[in-house]
Amino acid sequence: MLKKIFFFLLLAAVAAIVGGYYVFVEPNINNTKSISIKIPTGSNYEDVIQILKERDVLKSELSFDVVSQFKHYPENVKSGYYVFTAGMNNRQIINMLRAGWQTPVTLVIYNIRTKEEFASLIGRTLELDSVQIISKLNDTSFCNTFHLDTATILTRFIVDNYECYWSISQHKLFDKLNNAYEKFWNQERITKAEALHLSVTEVTTLASIVEKEVIRDKELPTVAGVYLNRLRIGMPLQADPTLVFALHDFNARRVTGYHKNFDSPYNTYKYPGLPPGPVCMPHKKAIDAVLNYEQHAYLYFCASPELNGYSLFSKTYAAQMKVAAQYRRKLDKLNVH
Repeated sequence: MLKKIFFFLLLAAVAAIVGGYYVFVEPNINNTKSISIKIPTGSNYEDVIQILKERDVLKSELSFDVVSQFKHYPENVKSGYYVFTAGMNNRQIINMLRAGWQTPVTLVIYNIRTKEEFASLIGRTLELDSVQIISKLNDTSFCNTFHLDTATILTRFIVDNYECYWSISQHKLFDKLNNAYEKFWNQERITKAEALHLSVTEVTTLASIVEKEVIRDKELPTVAGVYLNRLRIGMPLQADPTLVFALHDFNARRVTGYHKNFDSPYNTYKYPGLPPGPVCMPHKKAIDAVLNYEQHAYLYFCASPELNGYSLFSKTYAAQMKVAAQYRRKLDKLNVH
C-alpha cells in the first residue's frame, strides 16, 4: 500500500513538474518571428485577451490565463506597444505586460507642410488622437505659451526622429518636442538670428521657403542669401512656395498667373516681407543655411533650363528674364502645365 501511495505521489509530482514546465517555461509565441500588439489606454484583461487572439499571438490561451491569474496580471493591465520575440514563454510575456515594458516607437517628422499633416503623422504613429492634436495647434492659448500664434506654431517643432512610447501623453509629447527645440536653438544660433535682425520664428519661416525652393542642398545658403538681400532692400520675396502654400496646391508642377493672382497674406508677390508663418517644417540644414547664408549680390534665381536640379543666379532683372524665358520654353516643350 505504501508503495502504491508513493508511486501515485511520484506521478503527481512528475505531472506537476511537467505541467509547471509547460505552463511557465514552454515557449508560447505562435510565431517564428517577432510579433507586436497595441494595448489602448483604458483596456482591461478581457480586452488584452481579445487583442492577443486577433493577432494570433499565443499557442495556448489557457496556459497564458493560468499564469496571468497566478501573477495577478488581470489587475495590472498597462497600455502600450509591446513586441514579443519567438521563444518567449508565459512568464516572460506576462512580466513584460504587467511591468509595462514597452518597445519605443519612432516619430519621424518629415515633409510636413501644414498643421493637419503634422497632427495626422502623430495620430498614425502614436496613440494620440489627431483631432485633439490639431485642436491643440489651433488653440490660441496653447500657442501663446510659446509666444506664437496659430500661424507660426509649427516653427516651435524641430524636424527630427523622436523615440517615445506609443502611449505617450499629449503633454509629455509636446514637452519632448519643446526640449528638442530649446536644445537646437542654442545661444550661438540665437545670436546669429539677432545679427540678421530676425526673430527665431522669422528665421524658421524663411528657412521653410528656402527649403521648398531648393533641390540641391549645396544651394541652400545661396538661395537664403537671395531672400535676405530682398528683405534688406524691401523687395517682395516673390517666392513660389508661398503661392503653392496659399492655395494648398501641393501637386502643382508649375506656378502660373492663377497662383500669383490669388489674394492671400502668403502671396509674397502681392505682399512684401515674410508670410504670416512657415510653408513647411524646415529641416535643421535649411535653418542653418539661413543663419550661415552666403553673402553675395544676387537678387534673382531661376531653375536651370537644363532641369538638372540646379539654379542659375542673377544680379539684374534683365539677366533673370533671359534665364526665365529659357526655362519657360523648356517647360512648354515638355508640355508641363
